[in-house]
Parts: sequence; C-alpha cells; structure tokens
Amino acid sequence: MLPMSFFWQAILVEGGLAVVAILVAFCFGLNYGAYLWCDGDTFRLIAWAMLPLVAGYFVLQALPFASLRRIDRFVRDVFWQHMGHLTLGQLALIAALAGLGEELFFRGMIQLGLLATFGSQWLAVFLTSLLFGLAHAITPTYCFLAFLISLYLGFLFMQTGNLLVPIVVHALYDFFVFLFIRLTPQKN
Repeated sequence: MLPMSFFWQAILVEGGLAVVAILVAFCFGLNYGAYLWCDGDTFRLIAWAMLPLVAGYFVLQALPFASLRRIDRFVRDVFWQHMGHLTLGQLALIAALAGLGEELFFRGMIQLGLLATFGSQWLAVFLTSLLFGLAHAITPTYCFLAFLISLYLGFLFMQTGNLLVPIVVHALYDFFVFLFIRLTPQKN
C-alpha cells in the first residue's frame, strides 16, 4: 500500500478534529449554532483580530533569538518538503480545516467544557491554551508560542462569544504563514 501524502494526512487530521468535536457536542447536547453567527461586525472583528497575529509574526521574524531561528528553519523545511508543491487552493484547504478543526476542538469542545466544569472563563482559556500548546510541542519555544496564540484565540472567543471569529482568524493566519514562507527565501 502506498503511503498517504502529507496533504491527505493534514486533511484527515484537521478534518478529523472537527468531526470529533461535532460528535462530542452532539453526544453532550452542545449546540455550536449558538456560538456561530456572521454579520458585518464579525468581518470587521476578524480583520482587526488578524493585525496582532500578523504583527507578532513579523516581530518574531526580526528578533535575534537562536530558538526562533531554529523554529523558522524547521517550519520552512517542513513546508518545502511536504507542502511546497501544493497549489494555493490546497494550502487554503489545509488552513481552513486547521482553523475549523482545531478551533471546534479546542475552543468549542475543550474551552466550553472547562468553562462548564469550573465556571471560570479565564481558567478555561488558560487550561485550553496549555493543552493547545502541548499539542503543538515541536520544541519548547514552539509550544510556548502556540500557547500564546491559543490564549489570544481563547480571549477572542471569550470576548465575542462567537466561535466563527477564532475559526476564521486561525485559518487566515495559517494561510498567511503558508504564503509568507512560499514567497520569501530561506534565511541562513
């Protein structure tokens, strides 16, 4: 049997997270529809919410820390090895499913579950972000950066009550990073 391509692995993992989150929500009577809506304010909020992530990405690119350079090289190497040949549509699909799957799973299922369990939004965001960071523990620095991004996405969900905001912000950020890596040369 031929090995599955990275593209299809990514689709299955990210899409699988969405399916798991939806099944768990169904089993426990959680109505995601109550947390998903789209209006003019949603699009404005998403646009504004992207700014700190994009600015943060460029700030991290400019900082002279060896751990950040190693992460950048690693991410670029993985991108070029597994995703450099993908079309923009395929990259957009991976980013969209990452936003949908990871946010339904972490924000929709875990954060809401922890909120229901402990009654504290801040504790729910913190613990969810800790799990999100650990799920992205490529290196300690990458784990910490994922934790920080998760805090931000959790805060967005907590402030808006709209799960669509972190879903779209996450997806757009991932797609932005894919495009940036594709369009900029590898740093030595």
